[in-house]
This record gives sequence, structure tokens and C-alpha cells, in this order.
Amino acid sequence: MKNKMMKLLAIIMSLFLIVYAGYQAWTVFYNPYNTEIAVSYSVNESIHVEGIAVRTETVIEDQFDGSVSYIHEDAAKVNRNKPVAYAHSSSDTVSKMNRAAELEKEISLLEEAAAGISQLYGSSEFINDQIGNSVLTYFYTVSDGNYSDFSEIKDSLLLSINKKTAITGEPNSFDERIAVLKAEYDELQNEINSDQAKTVLSPKSGYFISSVDGFEGIINKENLFVKTVSEIEDIINQEVVASEEKVGKIADNYKWYYVISVSEKDAENFKTGRKVDVNFDGISNTVTFEIYEKITDETSDNTIIVLLCKTFTEELASIRQISADIVFSTVSGLRVSAEAVRFNENQEMGVFILDRNEVKFRKIEVIHTGSNYVLAKWNQGTKEALQLFDEVFVGGNDLYVGKVID
Repeated sequence: MKNKMMKLLAIIMSLFLIVYAGYQAWTVFYNPYNTEIAVSYSVNESIHVEGIAVRTETVIEDQFDGSVSYIHEDAAKVNRNKPVAYAHSSSDTVSKMNRAAELEKEISLLEEAAAGISQLYGSSEFINDQIGNSVLTYFYTVSDGNYSDFSEIKDSLLLSINKKTAITGEPNSFDERIAVLKAEYDELQNEINSDQAKTVLSPKSGYFISSVDGFEGIINKENLFVKTVSEIEDIINQEVVASEEKVGKIADNYKWYYVISVSEKDAENFKTGRKVDVNFDGISNTVTFEIYEKITDETSDNTIIVLLCKTFTEELASIRQISADIVFSTVSGLRVSAEAVRFNENQEMGVFILDRNEVKFRKIEVIHTGSNYVLAKWNQGTKEALQLFDEVFVGGNDLYVGKVID
């Protein structure tokens, strides 16, 4: 009997110790009050669309069997009967010209570095910083998708590396390398000069575009407004087939349209005359458009939206069919989780915050509702309102103003 009692007491003591240890662990690790920091946040009110660029364009009718080199970049203004390109009889002349341009640039960079051997470039650490900055610039350019800057970044990095080689006194072969490159350059130039090029003239004054896709005779700024909604939708979805036999085309004006088809509900957001920002897929910069016109008829339940742009760049000149985000507005405020929103005794919306171990109530004005969060208007300097970096209670029961939390 005595042994049974001892065993029972041992079991009871073991259970007590387990419960006690669990309670201590719970008090140490469990936090009944979940909090978060109110942060600044911005949301674009936008829709994603598919559309087509519409311009009035005249195709340059000159045919060629070899290759073409261009005098102007896309979107450059040109005059009637002035040269815009050269048609070469050999198919590889343009590639030779591109290679010659690369050689010329590399020779220039090496000569600049070689000339500095007898000069003071600065400390090795300074050059190392230049190399590091070039690498970082490359990384950020890749992240932003701004591929047009790659060539300039590569040249900067190459020049810094050459300078590093020069000031460290390491054996270098600048002179030898320059001589090899110049020999290749001279050979290419002789081959390029031997190919008699035909000068291509612009048929009219306007803005040069090197690509031809077959849409030039299908849709333009004039016939757009006499087509039905379904006809325009068919053109938007039509396959683009680039023509490699044409030199290019001339747009009549720097103003052009971006045309999209949207549902009747989405069309309500497009108010004629309103300005919107457009972020094209693959285009680095945001472009501002004016909502120019809305087209509806019985051939479709959708609405055609015509957006007018007064910006014409090399990137924009090359697009035809392209998707984009149409941004109507940007809302900025303080982001807090939806479950943090409460009401005080006066039925005022707000959140509980922790201020120096004491619970306080801060009013909020919701300006945007997202998925599991809200944006509150930031009334800077208003003591009763939520402020940036306030510690907001997301979870927890029995919260009230004045409660002290250790």
C-alpha cells in the first residue's frame, strides 16, 4: 500500500512539474498581443490591357537584296527627299559596319588608358571604387530592365579596368592590342568602302521608323474612326509580321494613338480628356496619355478607347501590338492589416497602438481597401490620428485605452 502511494505521489509530482514547466515556457514565449509597424505604402489604381499603336505611316518603297544602314535613329525628324538610309549590295556590310564601330570605341578606350600611364589617375582604391560603381550600375540596370544603357556601362567598366591595369604597373599589351584592333578596323573599312551603297531618300517629311509590319495600310489615324468596334478588335488581335524587304517608313506626326478594347464596366473609368499614365511592358519609362475618344456600336459589347500621346521616342516608335498597365491614380497612405481596425466608444474607426508600454487609440480614415489590408490617410502631426511608424495592435483581446503592457 505504501509503495502504491509513493508511486501515485511520484506521478502527481511529475505531472505538476510538466504543467509548471509548460506554463513557464508559455509565459516566456507566448505573446498574446501581435503588433506591426504602420508604414508608408502606395497603390496604383490600374487595369492591364492589350492594345495597338496607331499612326499614319508611309512605307518607303525602296527594295533591297543586301543590307541597310540607317542614318537616323527611330523617331528622328526627317525632311522630304533627304537621305534616311543606305542600301548595300552585300548582306554582311552592315554587320561589318557594326563591328568597325565597336573596334573604334575599344581602340579609343585603350588609347585613353594607355595615355594615362604617365599621368596620375589617382589611388588604386579610387579606381577600385569606380569598378565597383560600374558593377553596381550594371546590376541596377538589369533589375530595371533598362537595356539601352548596357553599352555605356560596359565602356565605363572597361575603361576603369584598363586604368587599374595602368596604375598597378602590371605588364600590359595596350600598344600591341591597339595595333591588332586597328589592323582589323582598317581591313573592315576597306571592305565597307568597296560596297557601293544606294542612297535611300525619304518620300515625305515626318518621323522615321525603321520597322515595317504590314499594319501601315490596314489602320491609321484617319480610318480608325470609321471602323466598327469588332473590326478594331480583330486588328488588335491580328498577328504582326515584320517585313525585312522594306527600308522603313515615315510617320506623319509625333502624335499617335494607343487603342485598346475594354469591357463596358471598365470603360466607365475612361473619361474623355482625362490624363492617365501608361506603363508599357518592356518600356522603361512611364508615358502620359490623354483619353481622346470612346467608340461603341452594336458589333461588340466592349468599348474601344483611343488614347492620345504627344511623346515620341525611339522605344515608342518601335511598338505596334503591346500590353500595358493603365494607371488612373496612385493612392498613398499608411498601411495596416485589416484585422487591426477597431471602433471606439464613439464609433470612430481607428486602431490601438502601443506607446511606451501603454495602449492608446488612434483614429484612421481609410482611403483604400486592399487584400487583407487598408490604407489610412496620413494626417501628419495630428496627435489623435495614426502616424508613420506607430506600433499597431493586430491581435489581442481585452485592449483598452490606458492598459499597461509590460
